[in-house]
Amino acid sequence: MKSKVRAVFASITIALTLSASCLAQEAATRGRRAANAPAAEATVTVSEQFLNSFLTAIFDNLKEPSMPLAIGGATSSSECASEIRLKREVNGVRTAVHFENGHIVGPLAFSGAYNASLMGCIGFSGWADSEVTLEYDNSRRAVVARFRVRDIHLNDAPAVLTGPLLGMVQGTIDRKYNPVELFTLEKLSTKVDIQPAGGALRLQATDVRVEVLPNIVTLHIFYQFVRG
Repeated sequence: MKSKVRAVFASITIALTLSASCLAQEAATRGRRAANAPAAEATVTVSEQFLNSFLTAIFDNLKEPSMPLAIGGATSSSECASEIRLKREVNGVRTAVHFENGHIVGPLAFSGAYNASLMGCIGFSGWADSEVTLEYDNSRRAVVARFRVRDIHLNDAPAVLTGPLLGMVQGTIDRKYNPVELFTLEKLSTKVDIQPAGGALRLQATDVRVEVLPNIVTLHIFYQFVRG
């Protein structure tokens, strides 16, 4: 009787050992296949015309984008709100974007007011020489945009206001907006159901490279395919 029990236990042990060995070999094979698979890359291109049409749609369908000026002693009242407002066009200068030397640049037309206790309410208008840099932020796992106002040109305000206004606008942008997340890896990922194969594959975005060329900006998105 004891010999039969020992034989049964021996058979079970051998079966478990063979099963574990097969599973290990299968996992190793899957790992080699994944390691040898070529990188999956998808590209998305956006043109200058697309972005400028997007700006036009904002002015046609929404309110003019505005930003409060809340530093440098600025205050707001019902009669005079300290703010800067993006305009479609001011004195022949139209808000637009261009691709140049790896950056997105362009004039931003604006108007606004600055309400200070010593000077009262000062209205102004003009355009700003602006720059947008796109990059992939690994810590955020996202494509981000950083906005910088390089210069301000005022039409109807004291020249002494140019420097402080530039500092206030850039300071507000840095405190409230920079950097702006455009696309996260999660938003660039998706799942595809493959019913004939009895399952689904998840297209998992793992990295993004941004390339700004004349007239277009290209996102090179790298994917890993995993069981969904």
